[in-house]
Amino acid sequence: MDKQFWVSISQKDYRIPEGYTQGELTDTLFGYLSSPDPELRDDIAYGVYANWLQRAIYTKIEIGEHAQTLLTNLEKGIGETETDSVFLRAFSVLFLAELVHNDNKNPILDKEQVESILAKALWYLNAEKDPRGHVTVKGWAHALAHTADLMLELAKNRFVERKGLEEILQAISDKLTHSTDWVYMHGEDDRLAKAVIEILRRDLIPLEEVAAWTQSFLEADGQPWKGAYIDERRTRAFQNTRNLLRSLYLRLVSMPGDLPKHEGLTQYFLKTLNELRP
Repeated sequence: MDKQFWVSISQKDYRIPEGYTQGELTDTLFGYLSSPDPELRDDIAYGVYANWLQRAIYTKIEIGEHAQTLLTNLEKGIGETETDSVFLRAFSVLFLAELVHNDNKNPILDKEQVESILAKALWYLNAEKDPRGHVTVKGWAHALAHTADLMLELAKNRFVERKGLEEILQAISDKLTHSTDWVYMHGEDDRLAKAVIEILRRDLIPLEEVAAWTQSFLEADGQPWKGAYIDERRTRAFQNTRNLLRSLYLRLVSMPGDLPKHEGLTQYFLKTLNELRP
């Protein structure tokens, strides 16, 4: 199938062309997730699948099969860096985010399925070692940003309760404070901040626990940040941490006052930012 075939589908309100089945076309789209061609991966695969989900063309059984395939994809090539395997993982995460997004609007997943997605997402956030955002010629990898999108949708989900929300917060802080060879510079901090804001909006975690979480950013790998500027790996982790806290604070101060405990949360993040020293 050439690209024009898919363009024609989008031009015809994403209807399944005569002579094809949605099953075989979906399999083809899933095959594009690992492609180094950004048009096939992002514009076609993601664009078409997201629209088909929105149009509710899949059964509950088919959705469950898709979720299982995508979760399995997260393990393929995990631990590799600078290889094309990242595209399969990163876009499988994005597809999972779209699945949960649609489930939040029109429930179709059951509790066990959502819990499986959450557990795998938490594992993947820690396990992914390819931090690249935009890759020359091959387009977006953006694994952390796509994972943040999934965390945001999970934070909204009816089956994710206080324990799950706490686990997401802990996984985010662990990821950014850990020493690294990479400074995230493609909007990852803002995407993570959106996920955190949705967790705070649920108002299931006591304010004092959120305060303790913000203060946890004052240490990394079990020790204060003091001396980070003479250790390149810790310096990068410090920048990633500060960028996230700044993004969160800016979101809080620019938001209307409809967020529960808005004033207290804003003050806690400001306090942590003021105390953050390398």
